[in-house]
Amino acid sequence: MREPSKLPAVSVIIPCYNARDTIAVSLDSALHQSVRDIEVIVVDDGSTDGSAALVRAVSQHDSRVTVIEQANGGVSAARNAGILAARARVIAFLDADDLWAADHLQTHLRRLELSP
Repeated sequence: MREPSKLPAVSVIIPCYNARDTIAVSLDSALHQSVRDIEVIVVDDGSTDGSAALVRAVSQHDSRVTVIEQANGGVSAARNAGILAARARVIAFLDADDLWAADHLQTHLRRLELSP
């Protein structure tokens, strides 16, 4: 894990609304990136299906994961809450029902480095 004073390379923001059936796999795809120096901010947008509890359980074992819980305001409000909490200079969005290939972030960081 990273040192508390060191900023992560990427803040991954996952808006989540009633995604209990898919959030674990999406979160797993974020946490198993080849770029390990990340923070993952899951914004639970008023879920009623236990999504937040599932993510909190993951956060107990992986300090890179943070859960923000808020009243339902829609995906844009959830993303905005994640942006406000983000510490990295690079922000990546991942939906709660999507998956990334293991080199997804590395590919984007490389492209950003080549063409800032």
